[in-house]
Amino acid sequence: MVHSGPDTWLLPDSLPVEGLLAALAAEFGFDTAPEYEATVVYADTFDWRLYQQGYLLHCHGNCWTLYHDDSSEVTVQQGGPELHAACFARDFPPGRLRELLAPVLGVRCLLPLAAVHLHGRQIRLLNRDEKTVARIVIETQEPVDGERRYRLVRLFGLRGYGNELETVRSILAAAGVAEPVSPLVGFEEGCRAKGRSPLDYSPKFNLELNGGETAREAMARIYQFLLETISRNMPGVLADYDPEFLHDLRVAIRRTRSGLSLVKRVLPAPVADRFGRVFGRLGALTGPTRDLDVYLLAREDCLGRLPPSLRPGLEDYFVGLSRNRQVEQKKLVRALRAKKNKAVLAAWQRALKRSDRQPADLAGLPVRDLAGRIILKRFKRVVRDGRVLDAVTPDAEVHRLRIQCKKLRYAMEFFGSLYPKQEMQGLIRHLKKLQDILGSFNDLSVQQEMLRQTLKSLPAGSRRNLDQAAALGGLLQSLFREQQELRVHFTEAFAQFGDQETSELFHELFGKRQEPA
Repeated sequence: MVHSGPDTWLLPDSLPVEGLLAALAAEFGFDTAPEYEATVVYADTFDWRLYQQGYLLHCHGNCWTLYHDDSSEVTVQQGGPELHAACFARDFPPGRLRELLAPVLGVRCLLPLAAVHLHGRQIRLLNRDEKTVARIVIETQEPVDGERRYRLVRLFGLRGYGNELETVRSILAAAGVAEPVSPLVGFEEGCRAKGRSPLDYSPKFNLELNGGETAREAMARIYQFLLETISRNMPGVLADYDPEFLHDLRVAIRRTRSGLSLVKRVLPAPVADRFGRVFGRLGALTGPTRDLDVYLLAREDCLGRLPPSLRPGLEDYFVGLSRNRQVEQKKLVRALRAKKNKAVLAAWQRALKRSDRQPADLAGLPVRDLAGRIILKRFKRVVRDGRVLDAVTPDAEVHRLRIQCKKLRYAMEFFGSLYPKQEMQGLIRHLKKLQDILGSFNDLSVQQEMLRQTLKSLPAGSRRNLDQAAALGGLLQSLFREQQELRVHFTEAFAQFGDQETSELFHELFGKRQEPA
């Protein structure tokens, strides 16, 4: 059977390349391409968006190559920006590469992951009719920051030439080529040398509890997981690479705060109270910059809501937002780099690892018994509060329901691994529809308030200010209309979430004592 991807083996140090080629030449003709040599830098987003889609991307100077990692078939190769600290899809010139990168990367930047020196040659193996029956690549991969050089033989079969492919494999085996290896071994070793490995970070909460832990043990693991997320995103926030570093850091802070308020009497009260305040302060510190990120990311959408004649006034508004964002980012960096901030996070780490002198009341309770109580209580709260919402409910009350939904979602994520996966995914999917609507509603509410405050602060008199006021007024009207439409969508989504079938499933899953698996 012909393999679709390459066979890849290590070349023994004792085997000269010319000896291997001589063995192959006894059976096949050669068509040898020129040797290639380059030091390439592999790049991906911090959360591996390209790798998840089966792509690898590297650059050599300003020459970029995107290819599928399994087959090593080049998808596209073209010029682009120099990769220094980071670059975005928008930095690439118009063309196929930018078209492929933009929807995958989104707002995330490309970061350098590993530098690898490549040296090799490609040979087409020919039969007696001089038709290509297979391709062989003999390549040396040497990670710049690694400690080892890898000599590889990579074999690519062609459809219809299975017998010839087996012959090549037999020749390689007879020559002592027998140790299989990843075709990406140089890339993987280069990543390890930088403290990374493919798919080692995801913004999703994916901690697996084993079900046998006490509530204290389970929550300590959850908080440790979130603290690691905070720590891993901190350098990207300080360097201001892209807005998702701050977003992920804030979500981890918010999840931690929610855990401390949701799961009571598991940590000693003084510990829970102290770090509830700590993470509240961190949330407040990171809020202004994140709010401005959200507004700036909505720039194109906002411009598209206005007729062309009003757009110049809105451009002025976004220029001001961008300046404000620079000011807030500098404040945030100073605060996060302060010794006090580092000290409290280190103290939180110690508090999670040590044994409590006076354990809290519920610390020793099996986590299975506690989880269901919390989730069901939060579900009932969401249903109760959601049923009283109508077309004229004040924005502040809608926002409070959004917070309740968020707490329910966090509780379900924390303890989701204790329950059947399919049922949990279905319930979270229904909840997420509600959250998306409430989140958009809240964003629109906050944006409108910011626009109103800006309008109040505009000095009267100049034509430029009049143009900006007209643009902001037009945008306010558009945002208000969309917000009213979301109230209708919420009513529809909530009717599905709060129906009898969903309620019965919540009670069935979380209203009974959970037996250990």
